[in-house]
Amino acid sequence: MMSLGPLAFLNPWLLAGLLALPVLWWLLRAVPPTPRTQTFSGVRLLLGLEDEERQTHKTPWWLLLLRILAVAAAIIGFSQPVTNLAQRLLGGSGTLLLVMDQGWASAPEWQARKTAARSVLEEAREAGRDVVLWRAAEGGTPPVVSADEALAVLDTTTPQPWAPGHEDIVEYLATGPDISSTVWINDGLAHAGTEALLSALEDVGDLRLISPTAPARALTPPRLEEGALVADVLSADGSAAGVSVVALAEAAEGGERRIAVAQAGEVEDGRARVIFDLPQQLRGTVSRIVLATDPSAGGAAFADGAIRRISVALVVPDSDTSVTTLTSATHYLEKALVPWADVARTTISDAVARDPGMIILSDHGALDDADRQVLEEWVDGGGLVLRFAGPRLAASIGAQGFGAVALDDPLLPVRLRRGGRVLGGALAWSTPRALGPFSAESPFRGLPPNAEVNVRTQVLAEPSPDLAGKVWAALDDGTPLVTASALGQGSVILFHVSSDAEWSSLPLSGLFVEMLGRLTALAPGRGAGTLDADTLEGTLWRPDLLMGPDGNPIAATGTEDAVQGPRLLEGVGRGLPPGVYARGDQGNRTPGEAESLVLNVMAGDATLAPFPPAGPSTVVETLTGAEPVRYGPWLLALAAILIVLDVIGTLIASGRLGSGARAATLGLLAALLVLPTAADAQDADDMDPAAIAATAETTLGYVLTGDSRLDRVSQRAMIGLGNALTSRTAVEPGPPVGVTPGQDELSFYAVLYWPLTAGSVPEREALTAIGDYLRNGGLLIIDTQNGASGFGGASAVAMREVARVLNLPPLAPVDGDHVLTRAFYLLTDFPGRWRGGRVWTEAAPPRPAGVPDDADIPQFDRVDDNVSPVIVGSADWASAWAVDERGAPMFPIGRPGDRQREMAIRFGVNAVMYALTGNYKSDQVHAPAVLERLGQ
Repeated sequence: MMSLGPLAFLNPWLLAGLLALPVLWWLLRAVPPTPRTQTFSGVRLLLGLEDEERQTHKTPWWLLLLRILAVAAAIIGFSQPVTNLAQRLLGGSGTLLLVMDQGWASAPEWQARKTAARSVLEEAREAGRDVVLWRAAEGGTPPVVSADEALAVLDTTTPQPWAPGHEDIVEYLATGPDISSTVWINDGLAHAGTEALLSALEDVGDLRLISPTAPARALTPPRLEEGALVADVLSADGSAAGVSVVALAEAAEGGERRIAVAQAGEVEDGRARVIFDLPQQLRGTVSRIVLATDPSAGGAAFADGAIRRISVALVVPDSDTSVTTLTSATHYLEKALVPWADVARTTISDAVARDPGMIILSDHGALDDADRQVLEEWVDGGGLVLRFAGPRLAASIGAQGFGAVALDDPLLPVRLRRGGRVLGGALAWSTPRALGPFSAESPFRGLPPNAEVNVRTQVLAEPSPDLAGKVWAALDDGTPLVTASALGQGSVILFHVSSDAEWSSLPLSGLFVEMLGRLTALAPGRGAGTLDADTLEGTLWRPDLLMGPDGNPIAATGTEDAVQGPRLLEGVGRGLPPGVYARGDQGNRTPGEAESLVLNVMAGDATLAPFPPAGPSTVVETLTGAEPVRYGPWLLALAAILIVLDVIGTLIASGRLGSGARAATLGLLAALLVLPTAADAQDADDMDPAAIAATAETTLGYVLTGDSRLDRVSQRAMIGLGNALTSRTAVEPGPPVGVTPGQDELSFYAVLYWPLTAGSVPEREALTAIGDYLRNGGLLIIDTQNGASGFGGASAVAMREVARVLNLPPLAPVDGDHVLTRAFYLLTDFPGRWRGGRVWTEAAPPRPAGVPDDADIPQFDRVDDNVSPVIVGSADWASAWAVDERGAPMFPIGRPGDRQREMAIRFGVNAVMYALTGNYKSDQVHAPAVLERLGQ
């Protein structure tokens, strides 16, 4: 190989033929020799005659140039000139250092990285060079080995779910063997020691950097902000905007299910915020979030206790006799806390013993000394107490004797005035007050005040210099409605109204639910525990669930070593992979300490830094590199064209082509050169982008009916069926496509779903297109959606019209021996939204002559290997398959708790597998009989 800047020649020795071109020019000029002029008297007899063929005196210069160019094009073409050819190491000497960034950011393009590394090692083997294969995410110091040994190690190398360690390589270069050149397959990010390693490698010798083609992205753990589930997409090059992130939850049948997909917003400081639009009941069920594309351990994050439901202890006064009524204060609290917490009614002493996330006191007056002491100690240790006012609290404020509440009670956030405040009523001059806006410092910021909420009675706070800093919510006249203060390491919060509808309409509003949700987010038990040296000292932790390098969870085997608590502060790394860690010394746990901790690759405040710039002498290329541009075929084609032109030029110079033939020949030559390009351009312009996408992968189609609601359900049904196929089978269909028969090409779709109703029968032209689709091997699922056993009702007329135009074969109900019952799942019924209806396919051919009627004829003997062109039913499968944007079912199917929807999905999977594999399953079931028939 020879390089001339960006241009390289794979067969450079052929270029020596260009030196012969001047000799060739001279030969073409000298042969044939110049004719000699000689006088001959007999020539006079030829005067007046015209010779149609003439011999030129010498070869025209333009014809010589044409021939020289043809030979030069052929010589250069056979030398195989290319551009964008990757840098090669052949011809080098000394030890080669191959550094592979084996961390989490290498997982998305791992196979391409191994291919590049294998190419480097094979080149080193050809050059007879020793190799040091340094896997940057592994520990230890690799030895100097042969290229063959390095290839064997490379085959067993996999990415790791943590960042690569570059500091160890810097130390190795200072004390290790002499390195003559280095190839570094990096992940495009700057880690600890990356800049120092780059500088050291540039000083050692020749350096070649192979960078990724796509930027690495990562995710921070999900968190709650202002009542919404949010996360951040991190990128080093600002490419995080618009990235899709999927929220997953644990499925009841095992595994995970997709519950939401969100796109990242604008990038600020390398972070793009993702907000999941989830109902309250689903926010706490999220177990993991992951990037929709290019998954990796850094591109996924486990959800910790910060978004989980917490335990709440609800303490009811002993004198409350209405705790069981639907209008009691505790009833409102329990219903409002359903989306956020698990509520248990208990006493103060039992509540403190359980160590819940929050203790709620509903209209409590004075507490006895024992309860007050244990509650104060619990709050001082980090607990959260939420109190609500009411008649009992109002009556005990500042009272004398037993049952009185001191004005400076530490279990109240502010001093309260005696008497309270009554707004409205027959004896009051004032009217009920509305809520005021929430301040920016309040946990309720962002919640819109409900104008319909009004307050009629409340307890009042005594004015004080520090009162403004304790107010979290106020009325429109500035009167405090919710106050809070710290008590030791914990907090006390007070609603100045009751938790029932006697004093205000707040408990009747949705705002009350959201406000309680914001407060549960403040509970100490909401997080996954505090990672500080004091709480982790002397603790042991064992992995319960680990995260693989591709971002998927892996169950711990139980053989992993226990981790000392302080080690968790060092973050994810060798010996400490990301995952969920359970407390290994539960007997030593004290109340308030976490039972489990979540370690993710990215912390909440993490950032990604780009790979540092290389020096001018470093060769930099991408992982896959630009595709080599080969000019040899074009030059050989040019040589062929020049030879054709030489032949035409020779005929013209010899006079063998007249003017008419000459024009026709030139016109034909131009047409041959121009028409293929024009035809290709026309074909490319006429090609439908949807058709191109459908040919790239398995695509499910559905027939558009013109009914927007019906078409919407069909689209969501195909999406739901595609999701089931992707998660359960090897078939991974692309986005479904709606087609209009007669206008769109149907042959690209293996399966078409058609909701056939009385008003959705297309024109004859469209039916003819569907008939052609069936004759060419397509499968059409016709669903009348009426739930009838046969074809009754309005659909009967439509079905008869369709059958007549399509010339459908005779149909018969699917029996238990049909391959459709076992194409993937073993089925005996094919329900959808409706159950009990029959499914029809092409009828079997007549029974062969001489075969008894009671003889059991296997399926492969009754129907040939062709798939039935149609599957006809009335179960409304689309309603059972359809899912919304969050992946949840769109329609209720069957009775609660039964498996009707699951069986409908299984039928859809069987139908697609039947279309793709035909009678393969039937042949496998009856393989012994097949072999017997073949005499084997």
